[in-house]
Amino acid sequence: MAHTTPLVQDGILTHLQNGQTAQLAVDTPDWYTWLENASSFTFRNASGIFTARKEQASNKRGGQYWRAYRKRNGKLYRSYLGKSQELTLERLQSAVVLLSSKGEQNGLIGGTSQSSEASLVVHSRPLGAKGEASPQKAAISKSWISTLPVPPTALIGREKEVQAVCDLLRRPYVRLLTLAGTGGVGKTRLALEAARVLRTDFADGVCFVPLAPISDPERVMPTIAGVLGLWEVGDRPLVEQVQDALRGREVLLLLDNFEQVSTAAFQLSALLASCPRLRLLVTSRAVLHLSGEYEFPVPPLTVPDLTHLPKQDALMQIAAVCLFIERARTVHLGFELTDANAHATAEICARLDGLPLAIELAAARIKLLPPQVLLKRLSHRLAILTGGARDLPARQQTLRNTIQWSFDLLSTEEQRLFRCLSAFVGG
Repeated sequence: MAHTTPLVQDGILTHLQNGQTAQLAVDTPDWYTWLENASSFTFRNASGIFTARKEQASNKRGGQYWRAYRKRNGKLYRSYLGKSQELTLERLQSAVVLLSSKGEQNGLIGGTSQSSEASLVVHSRPLGAKGEASPQKAAISKSWISTLPVPPTALIGREKEVQAVCDLLRRPYVRLLTLAGTGGVGKTRLALEAARVLRTDFADGVCFVPLAPISDPERVMPTIAGVLGLWEVGDRPLVEQVQDALRGREVLLLLDNFEQVSTAAFQLSALLASCPRLRLLVTSRAVLHLSGEYEFPVPPLTVPDLTHLPKQDALMQIAAVCLFIERARTVHLGFELTDANAHATAEICARLDGLPLAIELAAARIKLLPPQVLLKRLSHRLAILTGGARDLPARQQTLRNTIQWSFDLLSTEEQRLFRCLSAFVGG
């Protein structure tokens, strides 16, 4: 039976096209083309469901944008999604988690009736049924406390790094710690594990703030406020409201993927200055260059020494090889390290420089390509290292996308320099 309402589920949009059911993948060019002409759709995953509608900004120069709606217990909750070009799968997944948590707050934030539709996500102007500010004071939800995304796979080979990050954040003078490193090195995964370990160290918990879906530095503070469950009050600057909410609290904020909004870094300084018990754990491809910032360079995984290859038992304990084997078994349960494939497996990990994302993408090919064949194909690694899980952000589904994400963050002059240097590949 054809869907009368467009539905996004498992990363796939199902809709009617010329009277027939059609499907396309989210985060593809076809998806963004479809959004330009669409007016609404439903999003559903294991975390919940919402209806997205395209709306016109009150200031017509602001153009059109999307907003998510979810009704629960007779109250209507809503969340700003962004413009069509910003509707990534990751953003939709974050919105459904936020809306689901709002529906379970038992009135802490005060869901509104359908007639007023006051937003639960902070916007740049006072909110209310007729644009009037609410007379109530800013409130903060308890629902975010010690809640972190649960990764579907185990963290491998990062025991020392997790311990080092935790040790740093337990020092009273380390209030801003930036995990810096290249794309795909595992900054987010390391930060999540460290935050999980540190949950009981912070009286008011830890809070995960995903920033990858946004590109506008002006959206950083609204995103933090939305995750905290704050709603706007009067004409007071938003940063002051967030400061008030966090001022007496012992909280760890994990700000993930800060590189594309780096010009908002000064706002973090203001937060730290006004909230003495607040700690910030930031992941970024570049340091923030703020006073008091501690940098933790996230290294690649340890790779084997191909000139002195250890025996199989010892080889399997090397972090990069262990990760390759574990991820290969998710697509090929019978995969084992043998005398025939040990050297090829070790060389794959070394050729990929111990980069976790690249190793995982390579391991996903084991179902079709044994290590010996895969190794030969790595001379064209951008073509072969594709096919990441569909629930991952687009930038992590292929190695090319990961590099493109970093390249797009460069200035025009820096991009021109890299294009010139590319003429000297190989020396």
